Amino acid sequence: MSSFVTLLETYKYSILFPLVIIEGPILTVIGGFLVSIGLMNAYIVLPVVIFGDIVGDSLQYALGRFGSGLLHRRGSLIGITDERLQQAREYFRAHHFKSIAQSKLIHGIGFIGLIAAGSLKIPYRRFAFTAAVLSVLQSSALLLVGIFFGYAYVQISLYFTYFAATVSSVALLTVGILGFSYFSQKKRSV
Repeated sequence: MSSFVTLLETYKYSILFPLVIIEGPILTVIGGFLVSIGLMNAYIVLPVVIFGDIVGDSLQYALGRFGSGLLHRRGSLIGITDERLQQAREYFRAHHFKSIAQSKLIHGIGFIGLIAAGSLKIPYRRFAFTAAVLSVLQSSALLLVGIFFGYAYVQISLYFTYFAATVSSVALLTVGILGFSYFSQKKRSV
């Protein structure tokens, strides 16, 4: 974490943008901390992190959109059938805002929902608008956290890490159980 702070102190906004694309939430908090001690300007940090977050979301969408052939061809190996893809597509269409919001707010595995939106060919304009609205809200809140509590950015980063590790572990366990169940049923039917 201290290396991020050093980079931001040295290169400021020019390095903030590419770093936010990769790891937005904690860097927004650190940006808020640097605003609170007078090293950065909140009126510049906020648009930079919002734009970086939208670019990161769009890259994940594009990965799903243009890399979805593999998922559709090989998804049956992990239990992803055309029927399940259609159910996911209908869910995204019926609950678009909620689906994207969950994907953006669940730290650790949320990127899967953004990739899925692309894979399911959700219209990009709709996706981008929703992601932009959520980015404005999320980035504003995280910047305020950084301004008021940024001195604890190391502890905040640990909370993000613990939460992401817990969510990832539960997701992996769930995928493992579903995969085992799928292959057990397939083996019995043969």
